[in-house]
Amino acid sequence: MSRPGTSSLARGASLYVICVALAKVLGLVWIIPVTAIIGQTGNGIYGNAYAIYNILQQLATAGFPLAMGKLISERRANGERPVVEHIYRVTMRSLLVFSVCAFLIMWFGAPLFAHVISLKSGQASIVQNVPSIRAVSLMLLVVPAMSGLRGYLQGFQKLEGPAYSQTFEQLFRVIAMVVGAYLVVDVWHRDRAVDGAAAATFGGFVGGVAGLLLLIGFAWKLRCKERAFGYEDSPFRDRQILRMVYRLALPVSLGGLVVPIANLVDSWTVTNLLQATGQGYLQAVANYGILTRQAMYLVMLPMAFAYAIGVSVLPAVSAARARRSHQELQSSIVFTLRSMFLMSFPTSAALLVLSRPINEALFGTTAGSAIISTVSFMSIFASMELISTYILQGLGKMYRPVRNMFIGVGIKTALNFVLILTTHSVIGAALATTIGYLFSSLLNIAAVRKYSQVYFSVTRLMRPFFRASLVVAAVMFVVNWLIHWAYTTVLAVAPWRIGAIVQLLVAGGTGVLVYLILIVRSGALGDDELRSVPGVGRYLARFGRRFRKPRRSGTIRSRKYP
Repeated sequence: MSRPGTSSLARGASLYVICVALAKVLGLVWIIPVTAIIGQTGNGIYGNAYAIYNILQQLATAGFPLAMGKLISERRANGERPVVEHIYRVTMRSLLVFSVCAFLIMWFGAPLFAHVISLKSGQASIVQNVPSIRAVSLMLLVVPAMSGLRGYLQGFQKLEGPAYSQTFEQLFRVIAMVVGAYLVVDVWHRDRAVDGAAAATFGGFVGGVAGLLLLIGFAWKLRCKERAFGYEDSPFRDRQILRMVYRLALPVSLGGLVVPIANLVDSWTVTNLLQATGQGYLQAVANYGILTRQAMYLVMLPMAFAYAIGVSVLPAVSAARARRSHQELQSSIVFTLRSMFLMSFPTSAALLVLSRPINEALFGTTAGSAIISTVSFMSIFASMELISTYILQGLGKMYRPVRNMFIGVGIKTALNFVLILTTHSVIGAALATTIGYLFSSLLNIAAVRKYSQVYFSVTRLMRPFFRASLVVAAVMFVVNWLIHWAYTTVLAVAPWRIGAIVQLLVAGGTGVLVYLILIVRSGALGDDELRSVPGVGRYLARFGRRFRKPRRSGTIRSRKYP
């Protein structure tokens, strides 16, 4: 019989995963209408502002929910309620101080940050970027408090508040961004790029306030009870509490800094290097916007799925390690990698082959299609890096993925200079980012093998998905070409956005069907594994039973867990 509360905790955890995935999808959806309003130059300005903000935001928020949740749940289990209250008060005070300091740094440092973005056209960069940098800095006044409240509620296993708040925040953020940009550009007729981008970045503050108010509502009843315990009886000093929190939060925050630092590297190098190759300032900013706000956002779509898998595999790996169960550990790692390959390979194939209709259907332009194709394989390596990071954290190796990710960022930074100056194009930055993810993901996989003592062949695990994706890429290419030929030759019309949508739906839908048939026929995933895939597992398992062919064994080799 399960323990009381187990089912409700499982429901809460499932709800949390679903809401986080939905929030990430909403965070990607906004780019389509906002791009149509503020244009590619506005996207570049928006990307520059967030590249700076994300560094400070990551430091303030990434590790605190995890650290507070873990410490509070442990102290509650031991009946140490004054310590719980002490942890809450000290952490929230430190977050408040950090948020004010980070806001002041970003607000008053905006001219300096903007000047670094383009050393050659410093004054133009300041005029364009300072309003957006200051607009997004307001988020630093609310986001750290949201982080602290999420960790507090997680410590009490009240996961509904943190789950709903993420979706609520993103929903209000997207609405405020689109409405704000529309009012500024189309109604008040202000500058499309500068003022439109500032209005879009301000939408993040609106979403943050909405999410914070919802979290305060969820925490209100709980705080009314917990304040009664006081913290005077806590045996710890404030410094000791802070040390406990930061010991857990720091490695997670450092690990989360890698992507923001990589984005900041692009923000400070791409525009400058493109200008060094002869491009004008506005053209360089527009190309940077295509890279960061169009190509990278599409490539990161599978990351919501990878995140959902990672959230579930971390506790499974931790539990298997604690029980010293080598078989459970092996099954968790291999299934996680298979599930990741299941989604990332066909996504890469679609981005590679259908980049033009995707770009036309979503953004109404063909500019950037070559960049999307160039970075298409990045989703495989980025997903593999994320998944392997969760596995290593489950194995207790918190700093190893951080080291590996910073090695990848170092490689990417060096290659930015080489490839942008060689290709005279932003495609050089796209290639550099892909290679950086390749190195860091391979280093992570090597660390997983070393510390888990589970020996598997990544090549063997990915082989059926790679083969199926090759066939799917060929099928989508032919279908896409036939539809395009029918438009231009048979119907004698120039296909534009509607035609691109038709190409995307027909070619993409055909590719999905062919891929599913090939995968279930190959036996790459069993019924149980298909059923365990988040969100669509039940339908995949039902589809698999119709086309199943016995799966060959021998995908992994293993030895006993020490």
